Parts: sequence; structure tokens; C-alpha cells
Amino acid sequence: MTLLTVDNLRTYFHTRAGVVRAVGGVSFVVEAGETLGIVGESGCGKTVTCLSLLGLLPMPPARIESGAARFDGRDLLHCSVQELRGVRGKDIAMVFQDPMTALNPCMTIGAQVAEALAVHERCSRADARARAVKALESVGIPDAPSRYNAYPHEFSGGMRQRVMIASALITHPRLLIADEPTTALDVTVQAQVLDLIKARQHEMGMAVILITHDLGVVAETCDRVAVMYAGRIVESACVEALFAEPQHPYTRALMRSLPAAHARGESLYTIPGRPPDLIAPIAGCPFAPRCEHATEVCRAPVSLREVRTGHCSACTRVQTGDL
Repeated sequence: MTLLTVDNLRTYFHTRAGVVRAVGGVSFVVEAGETLGIVGESGCGKTVTCLSLLGLLPMPPARIESGAARFDGRDLLHCSVQELRGVRGKDIAMVFQDPMTALNPCMTIGAQVAEALAVHERCSRADARARAVKALESVGIPDAPSRYNAYPHEFSGGMRQRVMIASALITHPRLLIADEPTTALDVTVQAQVLDLIKARQHEMGMAVILITHDLGVVAETCDRVAVMYAGRIVESACVEALFAEPQHPYTRALMRSLPAAHARGESLYTIPGRPPDLIAPIAGCPFAPRCEHATEVCRAPVSLREVRTGHCSACTRVQTGDL
């Protein structure tokens, strides 16, 4: 069953330097219970896409120029502020980047976890406390009743990330957006956090959108993946198909950049050039200036098309069978 359908989302930032086309026509679908990974370089539009859905961007300078995001019969992009407040934190929850700064340093951990219950369920203070303690215990916070009144600075980075997950899941949302949930965490804690999200997902049957730079995380946790570049989705497929036979030069370049793809002592591969300036209009393929396979045909506009069953690519040469 389709839970969320995003169609032709365009989000621009109107600045003094010009219009930054941060998200330029993104479309994707999230099915109930699945995990969709959104991967790409910093600045490619992953986070802005998801913040646009929840109305969490400052407007101005941000402006949603076009598109639709249908969730449970409602278009999130055209909901009123009050309607969005009823969705955020209840039906759709988000784990934000950087656990070191995402929590309010002036509020206790317990108060922040229980806040969603006070907003969406109007339960008593005692009931909210009991459920918040249970939520903290479910994410592995030791001695949760006494840690309920602690402040964020008394927790490590990994424990803060667990608190943020507890806060997001306490209302049993149908969709969880996890934005770089393992950033700045050591490898052991990363694995624990990802296992925790996966376990809660199976228990609650919710869908997950996982925003990440880490292709290894995508391979281990996601069902489908969308690869973004310069505000556009350039490839989408199920995880197995994408890693077996990537159908866009950018995806192939990302995989060549992985340390595991190199022999011991071999210099690491880096993608030449730099991402395009999103203020300047991009007529053809945005990756063409950095692509070793680019030809004159890559100057023409290109859209995301299915090149194999369930596998879409936005490369003109792949679509025509030349590459």
C-alpha cells in the first residue's frame, strides 16, 4: 500500500545572490512498511526535500514552487499550518541531524520525549511520564526513571541519538524520516542506532525514509534507494539491483569512491570537479561536467525514466543503450 507519493517537488531559496534551485522536480513513492534510502553528496537536496514535506523550512527565503506530496489523502504541500501541526510528530516523525544540538539544552530529556504526547494525545502528566520512561527504556537508556530528569549535556552523543529516536517514536508514527541518524557517532554506536530503528520499524510496521551519505548503511538497511545529485533524483531502484548494476555514471562514481573498492595501498578514487552552482540554470544533465562518459547529447534536457523493470535512470546515454 502506498503511504506517501511525492510528485515534481520544487523548492527554491530566494536569496540576494539569486534563486537557489535546491530541489528541482523530485518525485518518489514510499510504501507502507518499507525503508527508502536517499543518498548523495552534501548539498544535493536530500534534507531540504524532507523538510519541505513537513513545512519546516523558513519561508522566506524558501518557497515551494510546485509539486504535490500526498499522504493519507492529504497534500502536505497545501495543508494549513494547523493541519501540518496535526501531522508532524504524530503520523510523520523526524529524527534530525546532529544529536549534539537537536535537543533543547534548557529542557529535561523526559520533558522533550513526553512533549509530543501533550500536543497530540492530551494525556495526563502522570501518563505522559510513564509512557516517556517506557519509550526511553525501549531505546536502551539505562535507569530511565532517574534519567528522565537529566539534561542533554549529561548524555553522550549516542545516548542523545537514542533519546531523539524515543521522542520520534513515542506517538507510533506511520512514517519516520531519519536524517543522517548516525552522523558523528562511532562505528559501534552507529550499528546500535540502526539496529534500534530497524527493530522499532518491525514492531510498529512503519515506513522509514533514511537520509545518508553512507552507501554501506543503505545496503544493510534499505529496501529501495534514490540517488540525488544537484537537487534531482538521477537513479532509483531496489537496493539489490542498484548495487549489482548501477545505471547512472554518478552512482557508479560513488561506488568507485568506496575504500572497499580499492586494493590495499591504492590511491582512493575521487570524483573530479565539483557540484554545479544551483543558482545558474542547468539545461542538460547536471553531472555531465564531471562525467567521463559525457558527450554532446548530454547537453539536452533529461528526465528520470525506467531503463529496466523497477530501475530508473536520468542518463541519456543509458536510456538510449549507448552506455
